[in-house]
Formats: sequence, C-alpha cells, structure tokens
Amino acid sequence: MARESRFGPDAALAFSITGLVFAVPAFLLPFVSAGKFGDERVSLLFTGVGALWDNGMHALSVLVFLCGTLLPLALFGAVTVLHAPERFKCQPANVVLLIRAARFLDHWAFPEVQVLAVLVALMKLGSAVNVTIGPGFWCYCAMAAFMLLAQRSLDFESLALPPSALGSAAAPSP
Repeated sequence: MARESRFGPDAALAFSITGLVFAVPAFLLPFVSAGKFGDERVSLLFTGVGALWDNGMHALSVLVFLCGTLLPLALFGAVTVLHAPERFKCQPANVVLLIRAARFLDHWAFPEVQVLAVLVALMKLGSAVNVTIGPGFWCYCAMAAFMLLAQRSLDFESLALPPSALGSAAAPSP
C-alpha cells in the first residue's frame, strides 16, 4: 500500500526526539500511588522491575526492563542518529550497523504492552485500594505513543543505501 510516511520525511526524527523528551519525566516522576487506610505508597516506573527482581522473577524483570525501557530508548536514539544527518547534512560513521540495530529494536521495543499491563493491574486493584495515576504514567503513555508513531514513520529506503549493503534484511516485502 503506502510506502512513504504519511507525516512527511522528518516525522520519524520528530517522533523519536519527542519520545526521548517524554522518557525523562516518565522515569523520574511518580508513576502510580496506591493506598488504603491512610497508608499510601508512591512508585516510580522502575519500582515494578525491582519488585519482580526481589520476588525471584529475574528473567521477567530483565525482560520488562529491556522491552519497556532500555530498548525503546535505544530505538529512539538509533532513529534520531539515522534521520538527523538528513536534516543536518552529515553522515553517521556506521549507517549499516545502525539500520540493522533499528530493524532489530523495532521488533523488541514495545512499551505499549507495559502500559496495557499497568492498566489491567490498576483495574484489578481499583476495588481493593485507592489508586492514583501519576504524571510519570501519562508521560510513559505519551512516550509509548510516540514510539508507535516513530516505528510507523521509519522509512529505511529513504536513507539512500544500496540494497546489497543491508544484506538479506533489506529484501523488499511482496
């Protein structure tokens, strides 16, 4: 169907920079606060990762940390480094490696799954405790939305590399 971005050639760059901007408050501001009978707990984004680790779920903790925070940041960074040179007329050192990294990260960076998991948990906890969604959660939701927009705006063909430079990963889809 459509091969080009619907938002224009600079969309992936704009969405990735905006996602990086929203990531900072998402990591630093209160994510959720829950309380009952006057005892209130405020948690940050990484509180859940730490709780999983402390309860012996090390593999799940690492997976949540990677797919929900580290890999989205890496994808934002890769998209920014790949598309900023078009705008500023300079070329990164190893474009092929960056494109391969972005293609890999595109499949593993999915913070929207973590947003859905938190919403399901909040719905289940809502009847047992008083739950307040913090500004960190909303910033994380915005970061996830801009991640989806950046992923949909990625246009590897616009980077003007020969298909042979990318190997089999750049084969056109039917």
